[in-house]
Amino acid sequence: MEAYRYQQLLYLVVPILLGIEFFVGAKEEKKGKEETPLGSYFLDFFGFIFIALVPSVFLFTIYAVEFRLFPSQTIALARLDRYGVMFLFMGAWWQVYAFTALRARRIRKRQCTKWWVWGPYLGLGVFISILILWVSPWNLKWVSIIWFIIIFGILSLLKTSWKTIEKVFWGLMLFTFLMENIFFLWLETIQ
Repeated sequence: MEAYRYQQLLYLVVPILLGIEFFVGAKEEKKGKEETPLGSYFLDFFGFIFIALVPSVFLFTIYAVEFRLFPSQTIALARLDRYGVMFLFMGAWWQVYAFTALRARRIRKRQCTKWWVWGPYLGLGVFISILILWVSPWNLKWVSIIWFIIIFGILSLLKTSWKTIEKVFWGLMLFTFLMENIFFLWLETIQ
C-alpha cells in the first residue's frame, strides 16, 4: 500500500469524531422526554453514516483499488476512491464546521466553558490543516490555520451567542459542502 494511504487512514479521526458528536447530540435530545423526538432519529442516522458508512466505503475502495480486487470495475472504483478522498480530505473543513455547530447547540444546555466548543474546533482545524496541506504549495496549511483562527477571533470578539454561532457554522458547512462537490464535478469533467 502506498504511503499516502496511511495519511488518509489517519484522517478518519475527523468523521468518526463527527459521528460520535451526532450520537451524543441524539442522546441529549432524547434525555428527559417520554417520546423520542424526530430530530434524534436524524442525528442517530447521521452518526451511523459518519461512524460506519463513510469509513467502510473509504476502506473498501482503498483496499479494492490497491489490491486490484475487481479488475472489470477499475474505472468505477477509481472514481469512487477519488470521491472518497475528496469527501474525506476536502470534506475535512465542512465536517469540522458541522462538529462545531453540534457542539454549539449542546453547550446551550450545559454549564461548560466556551473552550468546550472552541478547543476541539481549533484542534481539529490545525490537525486537518497540517495533515492535508502538509506539502501544499503557497503555504496553504498556514492559510487554513489562520482561517480557523480568524473565524474563532471574529465570533469571540463580537461575543456572538451560541445560537448564532451554531447557525454560522451550519451555513459554513453547507457552503463548503456544496463548493466541494461542485469542484469535484468540475475536476471529473476536465479529465
